[in-house]
Parts: sequence; structure tokens; C-alpha cells
Amino acid sequence: MLTDREGKIINNMAFYHAGRMINEEWVTHRTGVHHLYSVDAGIEDTAGNALVTSYAVRRPDGKWALLLINKDRDNAHPVRIDFESGGATGHFSGAVRTVTFGSEQYVWHGADPTAHADPDLPPVVSSVDASAQTVFTLPKASVTVLRGEVTGLTA
Repeated sequence: MLTDREGKIINNMAFYHAGRMINEEWVTHRTGVHHLYSVDAGIEDTAGNALVTSYAVRRPDGKWALLLINKDRDNAHPVRIDFESGGATGHFSGAVRTVTFGSEQYVWHGADPTAHADPDLPPVVSSVDASAQTVFTLPKASVTVLRGEVTGLTA
């Protein structure tokens, strides 16, 4: 958090919002084990650099959560999510909680004592009724968490 000389909070910094998303949206603090899985987003620039990095977790509450980081500062990217295991393919089904924080919510200006964020908004929270055909859009320069039930895979 950015504070003034008296300790009054001026801005919540970008890493504050991203940290809260990781610790409150992607994983859970309930008892139990989180299972991490490898992910291949397959979105690259012309030089072969990954533009989208993603991480999957099966949470103790049985829900799946994806943390998706769109490092492309100029372009949004559509993604369709497939979960694959042992030859089976699963998909988000039903309500998927979507939380996004990116350049539409937060832009830092300046490098001197008057530096500030504008806009300085919290992450955007929504719900999508998902199926195998659902395409999620990752806004440019953003962090997104998708969390919900997956059908088509056995536990």
C-alpha cells in the first residue's frame, strides 16, 4: 500500500490486488491439500515467447482454479479451457467465478514523490455460465482467476 507521511493509505498497489487474488481467489485457506497441475496456454509471440502464463490447481473444496497472466501489453487473448487427464477431457461447467485485474483497473503514473495510480480500481468480479464451448477473454496486461466445477474428469 502507498501511504502519505502520516501513514494514511493513498493507493493500494498493484501487487496488493494480485496477492489478494492469488490468496483468496485462486487457492483457499481451508484445511486440505491443493493439487497443482501443469498447463500449456500455447499463446506466444512471433519469437516464441509465452504471452500467457497459466497455473492450475485443484482445491480442497473440489473446485478447479486457473491463474492466467496475460503479459501482452497490447492485446487481449481469447482462451478456451480444456482439462486433460488420462485420455479424458474435462471442461468448466456451470457457474465459473471470474476475477480480473489489469490495465483497465490500474495504471501507475510517474516515478517521483507525486507518483500515483489512475485508474486505481479493484479487480473486476463476474460469473460466467460455462460449457465446453465457452471462450474466456484475457484482457491485455492482466491477471485473471477462473474458478469452478469441471465435468468430464474423475477425481
